[in-house]
Amino acid sequence: MSELGTVSPPAAIMSLAGGVAGLAAAGRSGVRVELVDCERRYGTVAALDRLSLTMEPGELIALLGPSGCGKTTALRALAGLEQLDAGSVRIDDVEVTNLPTSKRQLGMVFQAYSLFPNMTALDNVAFGLRIRKAASSHRRSRAGELLELVGLSPQADRFPHQLSGGQQQRVALARALAVSPRVLLLDEPLSALDAKVRAQLRDEIRRIQLEVGITTLFVTHDQEEALSIADRVGVMSAGRLQQLGVPAEIYEQPANVFVAEFVGSVNRLPGTAAAGRSVDVLGTRLPLPPGHEILAPGADVDVLLRPEAVRLRPDSAGLGLVTSRSFLGSVMRVNVALGGQLAVVAAVPAIEGAMLGVGTTVAVEPVGAPLFVAERSAAR
Repeated sequence: MSELGTVSPPAAIMSLAGGVAGLAAAGRSGVRVELVDCERRYGTVAALDRLSLTMEPGELIALLGPSGCGKTTALRALAGLEQLDAGSVRIDDVEVTNLPTSKRQLGMVFQAYSLFPNMTALDNVAFGLRIRKAASSHRRSRAGELLELVGLSPQADRFPHQLSGGQQQRVALARALAVSPRVLLLDEPLSALDAKVRAQLRDEIRRIQLEVGITTLFVTHDQEEALSIADRVGVMSAGRLQQLGVPAEIYEQPANVFVAEFVGSVNRLPGTAAAGRSVDVLGTRLPLPPGHEILAPGADVDVLLRPEAVRLRPDSAGLGLVTSRSFLGSVMRVNVALGGQLAVVAAVPAIEGAMLGVGTTVAVEPVGAPLFVAERSAAR
């Protein structure tokens, strides 16, 4: 599976965050889902380590993390596909921990489309209703409504091999919704698609999820996907939930070094704690992040800065040397060597980056509060 994924700038993240309060205000329906102190071990490896997670009615939560962090295990535990060693699962205040998958009323969409090749799109969508022995007229009517919802009414009579990858995934989504599930589970459903189709389809999934009002758990390793689609994002590591919050909070106020370094790009620079809730880094004194614990003055620290919090300007007496740059549309990422093994990456407006050719000597100035500051021993 691909490890692709870039992070949107903070302003874009904030504009894309739906917010739990917004869902409630819109009167969305849905059920409450709870994972309580869930544990799952494979020998000495803890896939889930006392994981607790509450999803509010109609909320879309994205679980994000590296391979092996436990995000898919959490989804499978909710689905009843993974037996827990300890803990419980509740849906709409009802204990379902020991219920089979078929009794939990869930809709599931996975990376593999798993469409029946000998059935049309309409028949694939109607299949779950057919298993439930729904009347033929109801099956076709319901399947037609769902295909319209996902924008595939004109393709109703096509077979899977006649559909693009994105269209097949839309059929899989419609099929999951056809049986009116109480909870929708999406396990990396877009990772097999190319970047442009993936971006389009994630927006469609969000639109449909809001329209239907279904409580949804979305598992992904793609940071941009998680930050752009979710009401809240849960970042996992080693079977534990490191932080759960709205996208802007995850990006701008990480709870620890792991979250800060996993979500987005960061520079890790040596610094020194100073008096008055501040820190010295690259010859500049910066305030500690809001709410950050006070550090003992003089302590060696690691200072984490986003590339957009680093300013560059040509200066023959500067300490930095531009080693490479990448054009990314409205911004340019500039790599700067600072001597020894120390380097920094800056994200600057493209018009400024155009003046910073490889070999340019530059002054490097951190601006604003750091993303995170940790004592050197704690950060390693």
